[in-house]
Amino acid sequence: MRKSAIAALIVTTIAFSQGIPLLSEICVTPTTGEFIEIHNPTSSSIALDDIYLCDLYGTAATLPSFYPQITAGPVTNTSADFLVRFPAGSSLPAGGVITIAMKGSDFQSTYGAAPDYELLNSGVGTQMVTPPNGYINPTAGLTNGDEVVVLFYWNGLTDLVYDLDYALWGDDPTRVVDKTGISIDGPDGDTIPSTYLAETPAASQNAISTGGHSSGQSFQRVDFTEGTESQSGGNGLTGHDETSENMSTTWLTAPPTPGVTYTSIPRTTWAGIKSLW
Repeated sequence: MRKSAIAALIVTTIAFSQGIPLLSEICVTPTTGEFIEIHNPTSSSIALDDIYLCDLYGTAATLPSFYPQITAGPVTNTSADFLVRFPAGSSLPAGGVITIAMKGSDFQSTYGAAPDYELLNSGVGTQMVTPPNGYINPTAGLTNGDEVVVLFYWNGLTDLVYDLDYALWGDDPTRVVDKTGISIDGPDGDTIPSTYLAETPAASQNAISTGGHSSGQSFQRVDFTEGTESQSGGNGLTGHDETSENMSTTWLTAPPTPGVTYTSIPRTTWAGIKSLW
């Protein structure tokens, strides 16, 4: 990795030393209500320009369709998937929450308010950006039973991307993130590949749930310290192994509260929650 890329990464790592944005809520059904929520648990605003979002699981064997491939060439477009980034100039204020809908107009019909961002351009919410080497499949959505959502950082200069957060549900061991040993030579100006560190083996990863949630529910983060997640030796931007989080403990299933984190409101009925809109 060239010195300029290393310097840029060091500056970014320092900027995130007080904390990183976290996935805070995910709704996978009904289809019209699908959304992803991200929370900034820190006391400073976070720039989102170099932050990406995808639902691409994989291993070295499936690298062409796996999100680390973005640094070396186009990621293979697979059915109903996406790899997007936030628009230039986007930010998440201290303590703030943003919602990303699959389709903004559907989200608005379901929850009575517009999302902050959307994947499929319906004119409701700011559209997420399709980056070079990324894509938004026209049928993009979240699989109910076995799926991942990954929030990651890439400054466009390094061989490797750096995880910010990772959510997993379902019991299919082939539908997880495991970048162990993957070597990639990206745009850093040399021809020397960089290699990902070992991650938690698929069989040992702890999912939010062994399946999807029912309609009228969502997955919600309740532990913003990420539980017993390993804080060193990983592929996260601050050194964490995002694949090691004990998600069955740090997340739960509850009525959806888009735009409001689980810990910021009293538990109440869905009718009461909807009145917050």
